[in-house]
Amino acid sequence: MMSLIQLNPSTFWAQGGGSNSNSNWWMWAIAIVLVVIVLVAIGQSARGAPRPKSAFNKATWRRGARAFGLSEEELRFLETYARSLGISNPDATLRNKTKLETFFKDVYRSIEKNSDSEADAEDKKAMLFSIREGLARRAASGPPVRSTRQLGKNNPISFITPNEENYPTVVVRSDQQGLFVEPVIDPLGDPIRFHRGTKLSCFFYTKAHQGYQFVTKVAGFQSDGGRELMVLAHADNVVALPARQHQRRASRVSCVYYRVAVTTAKGKGKTESSARVENIGFPGIVTDLSAGGMAIQAATTFQPGEFLKVVLDAGSGKQTAFGKVVRLNHSRGTGGIMHIQFVKISRKSLNAILSYVHGYVE
Repeated sequence: MMSLIQLNPSTFWAQGGGSNSNSNWWMWAIAIVLVVIVLVAIGQSARGAPRPKSAFNKATWRRGARAFGLSEEELRFLETYARSLGISNPDATLRNKTKLETFFKDVYRSIEKNSDSEADAEDKKAMLFSIREGLARRAASGPPVRSTRQLGKNNPISFITPNEENYPTVVVRSDQQGLFVEPVIDPLGDPIRFHRGTKLSCFFYTKAHQGYQFVTKVAGFQSDGGRELMVLAHADNVVALPARQHQRRASRVSCVYYRVAVTTAKGKGKTESSARVENIGFPGIVTDLSAGGMAIQAATTFQPGEFLKVVLDAGSGKQTAFGKVVRLNHSRGTGGIMHIQFVKISRKSLNAILSYVHGYVE
């Protein structure tokens, strides 16, 4: 191309081309420049154009999905959405937490958008959440915690005093002297100074949602950068709690709960139970929520073994659940935290709670 552009126009005159030859030369030059511009534009367009998605490979997907313990029913369910979403690398999707969360959120949105009916959508959501929590449980195994020396900065812990009062705190630092934690504040905003040697029963959860418990004593208080920290003695007797069956989410969701009076009566050789929801509602705050139950912080508490009805809105409208108080932690002063186990909940309400727990709604 360059050789044509660099030809001397006098060559055409010498050969008798005259003005007509000169005109042809400029036409050739313009044509060549236009061709170069078009080729450059095509190259830039090709580089900037999005690449087509990789084709879905059924055999690759099934081989990768089975490696994660999915049943045939679960595999077929996810395969439908993996195909429509163009998932070609199941290992990268299932092993990468971010990609897995994106995939499940995309499946959830697809279910809401394309289901034939509300009942069909709730059935599919239930299957999705069952698979989601099953994978989370299998992925939750991490290095065990044997000593409090393994706890790091910002690790939240809770402890129970000899008076059965429950307090949350967080680790500020850990060294050979012990665990330095934020002091507990009373209703007036002053730190509660537990006596040196006070025995505390503590528990915490790892990022993998595995719970642990240990017993320690208050070693004292120390100043650190202008603030006072409570020091807990290290414990090498950390014990793992039974693994949670459901992923939980810390929350601050308002709720109203009602006492449920349960009566039993014997008749014709069998015992029959009846339940009556009392009309008086009590306000509370749901501080912890999962598919299995919740924790409610309230001024008015029920005793372990009592039943209640809870109404809350976790982002998908009002939902109702019936539960049983399995544990009560008293707070300083009045009230406390009731730990509730669900005994009756609709599929729709359970799906709404799981949508909140997994961050699909806010």
